Amino acid sequence: MMAIVFVLIIILFLIYFIAAGLSVSDLEAAVDNKWLIYSQIVAFTAAAFGMYALFERKKGWPLGLKQPNGALWAVHGLLAGAILMTVSSVLIWVLGGIEWQWIGFNQAVLRSLLDGLILFTCVAVYEEILSRGYIQGLVKYHYGQTSAIIVSSILFAVMHGLNPGTFDSPFPIINLLLAGILLGLSRELSGGLWMPIGLHLTWNYFQGHIYGFSVSGTAPVPSVLDAVAAGPALLSGGSFGVEGSFISTLVTMIGIIAVYFFYRKKGADQ
Repeated sequence: MMAIVFVLIIILFLIYFIAAGLSVSDLEAAVDNKWLIYSQIVAFTAAAFGMYALFERKKGWPLGLKQPNGALWAVHGLLAGAILMTVSSVLIWVLGGIEWQWIGFNQAVLRSLLDGLILFTCVAVYEEILSRGYIQGLVKYHYGQTSAIIVSSILFAVMHGLNPGTFDSPFPIINLLLAGILLGLSRELSGGLWMPIGLHLTWNYFQGHIYGFSVSGTAPVPSVLDAVAAGPALLSGGSFGVEGSFISTLVTMIGIIAVYFFYRKKGADQ
């Protein structure tokens, strides 16, 4: 399984650089600039698989990747993430928190869209394998479902704790915890990792590359729309992005309730 993940990452890199028409020098520069984040992705993914294989696999609880109808659950997650982020972003705009400027699909944006798709796919897969797959599965095995969701949500917030702007107001950390609960709940109710992976992917991708916000405090990237703050940070999200806004708090809470009531009878036994 670990070998398959490494092969898929390599294939994604090759597809990106071929499609973007980049040279070997561009590849070397990209490796230099993104070495830390991709090395972190590989290291933590390998660690999660390694710990599971060595200590947990024989105990019988699933990591969550081998899931019936996994592709369909991934589609559910992709749609949920896109809808939740769209609703949050539009509400912030309607209430005057931001102004949008149309950038369109120039070369820089197209390259950014492709780059972001690869990056956030890798991020979603590794963070969900680590947080909702290994940690949540391990805690659930020993202490039950509720404790597992709480612990994995706290871990998820801590993983983003060093991002710029996390503690500029209470809302970034609150929203990270709520996002962790949403992802953890979707993992439990769907019976595997593919719904939270899909949700995580489009949540980040639409926030940064479509609607032009910072993603969890990271630097803005070329995007289809450029979000310019026009209201207070508690509404606009400030430098942290949508997740720094109280609007995200409300929408994520509604999302948690919606996922619970819609999927509680659909999830597979684990």
